[in-house]
Amino acid sequence: MKSIKNVCIIAFIIITTFACSSDDDSSGDTTGDNQTKIIGSWRYTSGTTNGEADTLSDCDLMDTATFTTSQVTFAYFEGVNCEDTGSETINYTINGNNISLSLNNETYTSEILTLNNTTLTLKDSDGGDVYTDTYTKL
Repeated sequence: MKSIKNVCIIAFIIITTFACSSDDDSSGDTTGDNQTKIIGSWRYTSGTTNGEADTLSDCDLMDTATFTTSQVTFAYFEGVNCEDTGSETINYTINGNNISLSLNNETYTSEILTLNNTTLTLKDSDGGDVYTDTYTKL
């Protein structure tokens, strides 16, 4: 019983030591803070793939994400005149610096790199590629 307690204490120390980074104040370090800060509408402003800046169209820069307490609605714009091509609403949860989106019985998780009153930056990976998406609060 004593060894289980020691393992739990060591695991807690390791998790708390390595889960925090020096920029926690700018990225939000608790689930509650992130859940509060993320609510509102955000406009897509930039993205990277494997550290290289993505080329974005004027229409891409009109895309928005609007967060409520449990859902996010993405609005997309495409075409010559950047027509509204529709939107989709997805359930989400935040756990620490991770946001998980549930769509079609699958869960997609991104790391929240920055979340403050003006900027939201998310990072995720797929098939070996690393993507970041940055939004500015409206």
